[in-house]
Amino acid sequence: MTAHSFRTLVPAFVVGGLRELGEPARKALIVDLVRPEVRARGIGLYYLIRSLAITPAATLGGAFWSVTPSLPFVVAGAIGFIGTALFAATVEERHAG
Repeated sequence: MTAHSFRTLVPAFVVGGLRELGEPARKALIVDLVRPEVRARGIGLYYLIRSLAITPAATLGGAFWSVTPSLPFVVAGAIGFIGTALFAATVEERHAG
């Protein structure tokens, strides 16, 4: 979304912030899965890995876009599907619910 005025910037800012809706659930899952004595380290490790994973995202997205504009969305969807499948296969039901 491109904002050309303050009137369009506000909704763009709100839409951009919606990606953080899942943050409490992610933190709760980390806290539940990590032993109490290393919870802070577990959360820190999660954010380190997350930051390292998203650092090249803009460059890769641009490279994929130059191939075809739909490719970044296809790749992101595939990564999301793989992540969901890994979660379903590896996390015990008592931790997922």
